[in-house]
Amino acid sequence: MDQWKFETTAGNALFDKGQYHIAEHHYLSACLRADTLLEPWKDPEGAVVALVVSYQNLADLYRAQGHHQQALEALQTVHARLSHALALPDLSYERQQALLRGSGQARLDIMNTVQWLGVSTQRVSQARNTKADY
Repeated sequence: MDQWKFETTAGNALFDKGQYHIAEHHYLSACLRADTLLEPWKDPEGAVVALVVSYQNLADLYRAQGHHQQALEALQTVHARLSHALALPDLSYERQQALLRGSGQARLDIMNTVQWLGVSTQRVSQARNTKADY
């Protein structure tokens, strides 16, 4: 968990400075670290939160760069990973609940991103039509 926190903190600091390429490296590393936390299950809630936050950070980074499709794909990746973990046999109630909460958050992020993309695309289309009218 300490290495995950380091990667996340470093990525956040670089993101705030606009150093997106280096921040992306740290965020991807945080995603990998968080994924390894999911299997041992020492702290199910912490492991799921780490995974979701890692991919949310990555999605935020991509959105900041205008790479909206990549942002959506990052969120879809975490949702798929959590859905896969939910299908594992013999999950304890605590693990199942943590996965369901994380999956719900990822699904909400996906829906918000899709909605934003639709609104954004509609505005671009309207702007183009308005320019054509002149």
